[in-house]
Amino acid sequence: MLQAARVSWYSLAILACLSSVSGAESVCWQAVLRCQEEKECKWAYSQYSAACEPFLKGLRRQCPSHCIGALVKLNQTQNGPDLENCDCDQDVQCRRAKRAIEPCMPRRYRGQSPDAADLGCTAARQRCEKESVCHGAMKEYLSNCGQLFNGKRCTAVCKSTIQHLLSIPSGILLNTCVCDGVERPFCEVVKENMEKFCSIEGPSLFTATPDSEENYEYDDYEMNKTDLRAETTDGENSPLNDSSGLETHTWCALLLLLLNLWFP
Repeated sequence: MLQAARVSWYSLAILACLSSVSGAESVCWQAVLRCQEEKECKWAYSQYSAACEPFLKGLRRQCPSHCIGALVKLNQTQNGPDLENCDCDQDVQCRRAKRAIEPCMPRRYRGQSPDAADLGCTAARQRCEKESVCHGAMKEYLSNCGQLFNGKRCTAVCKSTIQHLLSIPSGILLNTCVCDGVERPFCEVVKENMEKFCSIEGPSLFTATPDSEENYEYDDYEMNKTDLRAETTDGENSPLNDSSGLETHTWCALLLLLLNLWFP
């Protein structure tokens, strides 16, 4: 009975995808089938299912970094990118899945205006790293604020370091940027911790993933940088840039994934 229900729901999902993406470049259910036929894509899809399941089921408040990493790996397979071209159109369930997975998207934020302050944190950090004074201040910040990253407290040294960084023109951009990219979950956690512990006026400061010798306890937000493609300033080498990113992810495929979770 359960198997019959599963087949029935999958059939309905496929029909919904067919009707909702008639004008799209790719049909989602066909992309899923192609992915299942490719060994690497099938493995990456299974890893994505396992890594993102708790978040999609609402068991996690924030998207863990290994879910983002799984999405990146899926997009790096031969047939994985085909899963990016589907459009939900009027499909309610598909759009619901889209909203559910949105916080996990490691996309690059691009401002709507030429204003220098209208930046994603990835671009803001890269600007800071190109300037010796700002880069040095940011390294001190990463070294001195480990307890803040761990969600424990904002020490006097950490707060002083933050204030120094914010006194630098390029450092100010780190204070107004929008968390984005593969560091997005960690960035958002630090923003929350800063608001809670540091009592610094204005928006919270963005941080890159720390690389000091302190032992950080946010296991869910640790990034394995060897698993991710390095981003350039213009995002051309990013597997999730604006032209080929997960902003146009196959939400029909996600619907099929959710059905798989509901009917294991």
